[in-house]
Amino acid sequence: MVTEYIIFPLGSEIVRNRIPEWTRSFVFFGPEGTGKTLVVRACVSETNSVMFDMSPDNTKGKYNVGKDAEKLVAMVMFTAKHYQPSIIYIDDCHDVFPQKKKGKKGKKKGGGKDPNNPTRFKKALVKWRTKWINDKTRITIIGCTSNPEGSSKKEFRKFFDKAIFFPFPDYTTRRMMWKSFIESHKGELRPDFPLSTLAHITEGYSAGSIKRTVDKVLTDFRVKNLQNRPLTL
Repeated sequence: MVTEYIIFPLGSEIVRNRIPEWTRSFVFFGPEGTGKTLVVRACVSETNSVMFDMSPDNTKGKYNVGKDAEKLVAMVMFTAKHYQPSIIYIDDCHDVFPQKKKGKKGKKKGGGKDPNNPTRFKKALVKWRTKWINDKTRITIIGCTSNPEGSSKKEFRKFFDKAIFFPFPDYTTRRMMWKSFIESHKGELRPDFPLSTLAHITEGYSAGSIKRTVDKVLTDFRVKNLQNRPLTL
């Protein structure tokens, strides 16, 4: 789906001109560590695009006075058009389009007074997305979230044209990941090592969880002593 909807039309102007309906924005959702950000980076690399990071962590403390938020979004859109193909990346996008909460008396609770509230970019993103991303531009917005429940479904559907789910890896992928990560740390797997069992019992692990586990176990000291203490399960 990423190849068909993002990489092909964004990376090739010929392909882009032959697509009748241009998908302008995507949201990648799924558990943490399933590769959402990694795929965004792959899209940037494969299409030779310029990436503009408008994630809440990256914009915190910046452009938070008056209409500065709209000014920033306008500058990003203008520059993205000039240097297209471009990808505008928004990590933790559920913080930009949060689910509206109500108080005890039915009044909506808001954090609008907070100058660093990520929602300050919401109106500007909706406005300038419509104005700058059209059939003649190769600009794509990609948002990532591991907490879609914390977002406003109505605003998500209005802003993002398509959603792509990133699931936990299946058995075959987990088995390949364990082997690959262990070998990348110069770990040695004996022929009788129960790799299949390891892949079975780690159902529900993300790629990031598997990598962190290998990083924690296969320290430099542990690798040096593999001859005396071979890997076991």
